[in-house]
Amino acid sequence: MPELWLKYGQTSVVLDIKYENLQAHIYPAPSVDYLAEPRIEDELSNIDITDNTIIVVLSVSKAVLDLVDQISQRAVLKRYDRIAFTSSTDLLKMLKNSLRKQPFPVYDSTNTSLFPLLSKYKNMLCISQARYDPLFGYGGSPTLLLRQFYPVEMNEAFYVRSNNLPNPHNKFSPLEVALRTVDNLNANSIEIVGSPRILSLHHGTISQSFESAIRSLDLGKKTTKEKCQTTLISPGDDLESHLTLSSSLNSLWNVMESIKEGGLVVLLSENEMGLGCKALEMYVQERLDLQKHLQEKLQYLEGLEHVLFLQELTKNYDLGIISTLPEYYLLKLGLVPFKSIKECYHKALSKFGRLQKILVITGADILSLAD
Repeated sequence: MPELWLKYGQTSVVLDIKYENLQAHIYPAPSVDYLAEPRIEDELSNIDITDNTIIVVLSVSKAVLDLVDQISQRAVLKRYDRIAFTSSTDLLKMLKNSLRKQPFPVYDSTNTSLFPLLSKYKNMLCISQARYDPLFGYGGSPTLLLRQFYPVEMNEAFYVRSNNLPNPHNKFSPLEVALRTVDNLNANSIEIVGSPRILSLHHGTISQSFESAIRSLDLGKKTTKEKCQTTLISPGDDLESHLTLSSSLNSLWNVMESIKEGGLVVLLSENEMGLGCKALEMYVQERLDLQKHLQEKLQYLEGLEHVLFLQELTKNYDLGIISTLPEYYLLKLGLVPFKSIKECYHKALSKFGRLQKILVITGADILSLAD
């Protein structure tokens, strides 16, 4: 009987499954492919980060925070005195904690305060994690800038989507809006592929580094020979993907194309920091009328696509979850709560038969699965 360990928040839980019930175990690239520390140092040496630069941190994955710390240490050694860091309010605490031993200021930025702050520095550098995004297809500096600091353009991107289903690894109109917007910025970015350890670094203008990063990201794309009836999903080792339901749901959207209609898919999603976005919070509190919001094209709310995708997909799939969130919230969202992996396993066998094959996916936050 194979023993598979699945990440669940800061811990791991075991799945004991019979060989005859395991269809496959899909996971990201093995650790041998990650960049060693000397290689990362070499990569940073080739990136010209000068004094009088403000660094906009758009993600707080472990890989991003480790790189930010290295950049800060290098700036100290070079005796820079005009380096600063900034991030959106919801990321600020983790960024400050990462830089607590460094002498540079860390600013809280909003869509109104960021741009006056940028004008005080000669150079702007964005740092983000490249991932799949269910609305834009791909995520990185262009899409995260839109989500965090460009409400008008983010609203446009949401309403030009082609359908009401998640579309990871597809370049549609929302991504065009993001790329068009950032092309007006005089800024560079570093896009990271892989976390908690780094597979590759990409540097250049925001659009250049983003396009390079998503090509690298797609090298890890997985395929399945046939659609699966039962799938168990866990985000990877990076804590950022486990903290909130909003961040964990991206792992689910990444693999939905491989699930048979009528199938059961269960997400391991501890979510110690709660729902994680305004739209989910308003929906479970019955303060969001989704149909009215869409019909009247009201202003985009953070995470609105998650509510939309849940409403659409729960019509044809059983979407299960193992989470510390209140069961009341999960049921309001149309999710089926489970108390343990063992309960999920037995549910699949009782629903589809004792010979049911189960697909197990770990690291679903940084890979995409298509049939």
